[in-house]
Amino acid sequence: MVHESLHHPARGSIRGPRRRSSVTISDVAARAGVSTGTVSNVLNRPNHVDADMVRKVQAAISELGYVRNSAARSLAAGSSSSVGFVLVDLANSLFADMARGAEAEAERAGFYLVIANSDVRAEKQRAYLDHFAQEQVAGTLLTAVGNDVSGLSDARRAGQHVVLLDIDPRAVDDSCTVVTDYEAAGYLAATHLIELGRRRIAFAGGPIDGYAVGGRWRGVQRAVAEAGDGVSLVHYDSPDVRVDDGHLIGERLVAAEASERPDGVVTAADLVAFGLMQRLLDAGIHIPSDVAIVACDDNKSAYGSAVPISTVDLPGFEMGRSGMQLLLDELDNGEHHLHRTVVIPPQLTVRESSVGRSGGAATPTAPPTAAN
Repeated sequence: MVHESLHHPARGSIRGPRRRSSVTISDVAARAGVSTGTVSNVLNRPNHVDADMVRKVQAAISELGYVRNSAARSLAAGSSSSVGFVLVDLANSLFADMARGAEAEAERAGFYLVIANSDVRAEKQRAYLDHFAQEQVAGTLLTAVGNDVSGLSDARRAGQHVVLLDIDPRAVDDSCTVVTDYEAAGYLAATHLIELGRRRIAFAGGPIDGYAVGGRWRGVQRAVAEAGDGVSLVHYDSPDVRVDDGHLIGERLVAAEASERPDGVVTAADLVAFGLMQRLLDAGIHIPSDVAIVACDDNKSAYGSAVPISTVDLPGFEMGRSGMQLLLDELDNGEHHLHRTVVIPPQLTVRESSVGRSGGAATPTAPPTAAN
């Protein structure tokens, strides 16, 4: 799928010769022997049209040399073949996976996906939401900066349909949301370590008052509580969940007495695990024999770790696809559409950082669930 560009030529810029097709959609309909509505459906929602009809219309388009004017069509019909997606951080593979999932579903439905990167800046998020509203895209997917939904109300007032991904559903109303179960992610990670015989469990990284990291922390707490006496838990906080935060936590663990050092660590993110492991390995601490590590989010940026990282996968592709499905349903059904939250469970992938070179396999989980 070719991504559209949503920029305008600068004033005074040199433009190429303008070409204009004199062939109209009515001409195509007459040549194909169908209604103009059928031609419109073939152009915008070909999956909703009989295959033979699609071939007839496409043949007429080819014979007549019809070229559609997307901007004029959007203004006249109040619709567009483009859907916007405002991502928090395109450098994070979780959000890139969301975009891939959304694009796959958009392509199936005959839409183009236009990607915007807010780069973890709320003001940039607002600007892109406003831009998509002005361009009259059919709808917008949004991964908000934190739980900041800046620009959402203005987009709605402009008539935009917006579906939110990876946000606390309690932070919004009148919108569909798609989330993963962060508490289940922390629970899976900690339970895996406890089942391996680890008894001094640590949760490493991030302030724990946020939606994502806080959910993982609660899951770890629940697993430790269910394990009962003999299993302890400590939290090593950090300003963020990046590689440098893992370095800082690693230095604290290296400085601790071996008898006090945790033998099992759940990190709030893969990048934290990556930095933590660098410091531990540099200090001669063995992974996983001395310290077993399980991360959360399966960020592809951490794939270059010296020891492959066991991690709880956050299903970015499925989240993006589910978000697009909700948006398409809202576009198709209008006022009859019911807003709902789709919760997609995470999955544990076992690698060397927790079990050594014996390896492991992914633990299966239940299919996505929806709550009205």
